[in-house]
Amino acid sequence: MEKEPVAFFGQLLRRYRESAKLSQSRLAQRAGFDHSYVSRLESGRRAPTREAIMRLAEALELGPADRDSLLAAAGFLPEQTEHLFGSEPVLGEVVELLQRTDVPEQIREDLRQLLALVVRQVKRALVGIGSIGESEDEIPSGTGWTPRWPGRAASHGVL
Repeated sequence: MEKEPVAFFGQLLRRYRESAKLSQSRLAQRAGFDHSYVSRLESGRRAPTREAIMRLAEALELGPADRDSLLAAAGFLPEQTEHLFGSEPVLGEVVELLQRTDVPEQIREDLRQLLALVVRQVKRALVGIGSIGESEDEIPSGTGWTPRWPGRAASHGVL
């Protein structure tokens, strides 16, 4: 499982490098790395550090959104969280609300439960699962979906 983000990062790095029409050696030189480092990153044999990603992004002359995509692909938080959500800015607002300490914990927990319910309902619609009363334990294992919110499950019902 640990290799998946590294492999995805390598694919994205290769795409940016090829777009910039740079060889692996030239990119490594521009970023101040050994010539084989970029090859190991692109093949997924090596995981980058945050600093390495920043140097590579600078060498590739990437804009903030593309740099943040590289960071996220390697499992790092982007510098600007709105870049994680692309054309869905409301998701950035939701994350901000969930992280704000001036919002009471019970309200944040209610928001988590509401989001969990919405996600569960959409998953059911997508895989054609029956009634609203089913639990996420009854979602077929082949879907790859598992609950991602900590805490107890939201009560079932319709919004």
